[in-house]
Amino acid sequence: MGPDATSKELGSPIKAVVVSMLFCFVCCGAAAVAFIAMARYLSAHHAGFWAMMATTVVYCVVILALALSTARIARRLMKATLSTAAKRYARRFTAAMSLYALALVVAIGAYIRIQPTGVLAYALAIAPAIPLVAAIVIIGLYLREETDEFERAVQVESALWATGGMLAIATVWGFLETFRLAPNVPTWAVFPIWAVLLGPAQIIARWRYR
Repeated sequence: MGPDATSKELGSPIKAVVVSMLFCFVCCGAAAVAFIAMARYLSAHHAGFWAMMATTVVYCVVILALALSTARIARRLMKATLSTAAKRYARRFTAAMSLYALALVVAIGAYIRIQPTGVLAYALAIAPAIPLVAAIVIIGLYLREETDEFERAVQVESALWATGGMLAIATVWGFLETFRLAPNVPTWAVFPIWAVLLGPAQIIARWRYR
């Protein structure tokens, strides 16, 4: 078997994973944009409680479904065997993102229903951020617990690629906003976008080591 045949065998699953990750990125980005636009539209038209809640729930379900299904597809295509630390990380991260979705739904629902003020208003606003902060900590714990040096190197490089991509997107979008050529995007969108970028970044990092 020559190098060309080997390259084709390796390239096919990698290409499929890249396509699936990019599809996930596009869909998650579209879902976030649609959620922000719909939330602003409903707020401007004084929509009812259930309309806003339905929009929030649909957004959360779509994001979770896309992230989990894409990760599963990628693992199958790459035939990756997860280490104990990686499995622990996957469970923790999934739990954190599930709590984020739940906290977001509860916070938005409570804000619309009871119109909180003072400490309660701050608590509800911060509630969805806590699971995301926990997710950041979980990523750090995984890097510390992973004993496979190759996997650790891949994850560190992936995080750097994703961070660079996020910084590039934020910089370009910020200038577009400054010149009023793009709508304002809430800063909470930074972490979800970074997490989505982490998928293609892992593919790039693994491809470099093959």
